[in-house]
Amino acid sequence: MNYISKKEKFSFLTGLAGQNIVYCMIGASFFTYFMTDIALFPPAVVTVLLLLMKIWDGVNDPIIGSIVDRHRFKNGEKLRPLLKYTPVPVGIFSVLIFIVFSTKESLLWLRVSYFVIVYLCWDIFYTMQDVAIWGMTAVVSPNSDERDKFVQWARSVGSIFYGVFSALIPMIMETVAKHSGNSLALMTAIFAVIFGLGGALISAKCHAAQERIRLVKPTAQQTSFVECFKLLFQNKMLMLITLSNLFGSLAFGNNLVTYFFKYMFPEDYFGGFLGALGLTTVYFAITTAPSFLGMLLADKLKKLCHGYRNVLILSQLCTMIGKLAAFLIGFEGNNLLIGMAVMSLLSVPSGAVGIAQTSLFCDSVDYMEWKTGKRTEGVTFSMQTFFTKISSGIMGSLTTFSLGLIGYVAVEDVPGAIYYKTQCATFEAWIWPLVMLTPALAALLYLIPLLFIRYTPEQKAQVEKELAERRAKAEVE
Repeated sequence: MNYISKKEKFSFLTGLAGQNIVYCMIGASFFTYFMTDIALFPPAVVTVLLLLMKIWDGVNDPIIGSIVDRHRFKNGEKLRPLLKYTPVPVGIFSVLIFIVFSTKESLLWLRVSYFVIVYLCWDIFYTMQDVAIWGMTAVVSPNSDERDKFVQWARSVGSIFYGVFSALIPMIMETVAKHSGNSLALMTAIFAVIFGLGGALISAKCHAAQERIRLVKPTAQQTSFVECFKLLFQNKMLMLITLSNLFGSLAFGNNLVTYFFKYMFPEDYFGGFLGALGLTTVYFAITTAPSFLGMLLADKLKKLCHGYRNVLILSQLCTMIGKLAAFLIGFEGNNLLIGMAVMSLLSVPSGAVGIAQTSLFCDSVDYMEWKTGKRTEGVTFSMQTFFTKISSGIMGSLTTFSLGLIGYVAVEDVPGAIYYKTQCATFEAWIWPLVMLTPALAALLYLIPLLFIRYTPEQKAQVEKELAERRAKAEVE
């Protein structure tokens, strides 16, 4: 039996698109570039800021997840009402975080204080919304096949909008600034209103989704933070996937691509119309475009690889091979385009990564209910939010830390200025290896925890069968 109507699915996916438009302003590599080259925070300060922000995430996300699991609204729901109340504050703080009121060194302490306060507020509301959105994928239908298809659509739409807008927004922003004579700081603030606030308001459409799976006896739910965290660490599948993603955050070379183009390529590359942010967009568009095909073929890849765990393994192997090949090919002359073509061909399986992870998370929620009698959508999907943000934080911190090690000095944005070959020899020698080899190493490490996941399709079928029997029996009683 199918439960999710087309109207409900369309509304949820529309809201999810809006949420990902918001996150592409803060979660993508542009955010680190904004901090170093637009807000002009020193690299060392950015490194510390990103670490502190992610330490906060490490405390904030599981706590909010456990609160969500322990709380019920008057209508008996625990996730859906949050989708109604969180979009407006998320949008407001998404704008405030990109306000650059000064770049004076004497006001650095004030600028840093303002940034930290606004980010902390944004993070609280965004985490509440994100936990609720992805928690809904586990409760929107008791039919696991329908749920997997819903997850596939959700991850595909989210990834497409995140990928497209995280690439287009910086490129369009830079192009408008370049040809209008306005500063990137001003354009960033304007785009934050359009896409940060606008995307957040669109995300309210997620509220249309229905919360269909609830514990028949809510009093059996966990009653303390301690128990929430015990259940969290009992979820072996969740812990292993989270560990893999933390290893994946070592791919900080992806955040260095903009710096690579800004200081290693002449202004007339590609006709001179695009700047560093535009060239970065072209680079990621070419090297990741086929991954959208992987999203559409996720179900077929699942069958071909005998489960989503193996899809994750395949994607990391392809990423590792592609990056190593591109590094050996080099970037001189047309070699960069050849290397990009190789990475592009091998990027197809990576499109199914988000779908595979979310599906495994949903399976882990069912498994924990089967094992303990308690559903943990809140704390489980808070971990997804946690590793998404902690990974971006680690990547950002390693990005700025590595820039400091190779002698990088930020140059203030000046319309029409040429930055080609304005960095030191150490920067020029190390930027290419860092861009290519760190993602290859991260992909290799990502594989290791996956090898310890032992949840077979047969086990999954047995868990779902017994849960259905328990729920039917409890309803009769």
